[in-house]
Amino acid sequence: NLNGAFGILSNVAWVGNTPYELDYLREHEIEMKLSGTYPVIDSVDKFPRYLQHIIPADNTRILDASKVRMGAQLAPGTTVMPGASYINFNAGTLGAVMVEGRISSSAIVGSGSDVGGGASILGVLSGTDGNPISIGENTLLGANSVTGVPLGDGCIVDAGIAILAGTKISISPQELIKIQQANPGAQLEQKSIFKGSELQGLHGIHYRQDSTTGEIIGRRSTREVTLNSELH
Repeated sequence: NLNGAFGILSNVAWVGNTPYELDYLREHEIEMKLSGTYPVIDSVDKFPRYLQHIIPADNTRILDASKVRMGAQLAPGTTVMPGASYINFNAGTLGAVMVEGRISSSAIVGSGSDVGGGASILGVLSGTDGNPISIGENTLLGANSVTGVPLGDGCIVDAGIAILAGTKISISPQELIKIQQANPGAQLEQKSIFKGSELQGLHGIHYRQDSTTGEIIGRRSTREVTLNSELH
């Protein structure tokens, strides 16, 4: 848990696993460059690189060391692809997960889920009301989607759409019955338009967008989300 670390640690330049004070580099910049001793800086941050200190499980893959920040928690079987992926501190996975998008601070993703290319899970540092977001098991976040509410197991967010606390989501009476059956403990009102916050944590919902009207639609998911066993 790295809560409060930002107020304690200083921002420094990292060269491998060695920190350099920024004031020191500014003071000696010219002489170090003239003598050829100015370091090749990997990053400027308060934390060292994740892989400088953490040895992941044998079946965990991190294809770009800069994509996982120190303080993240990766469960065995997690794959972090290069490109638009990123996992911040106090965030991570609870099992084998494919990560091609962004898992922001305090967000947790359940086993068997897929965070698609460029997809974003909002964190407590920005974008939410301060409540951490959890993504259930076997859930798919489509490419370039944005998720700002907790999701249950077996959900799908289609590519390119945003499911936020205030997003208006249309659910037909027939689909509402199916969603209620998948979530027997939920107290859902008998209506056709829901806010994203009213559906948070529910299982088995497929969030889609009507390509004609632009309306966001919620349906009972009929698709099973599975990861490629060869990659995890």
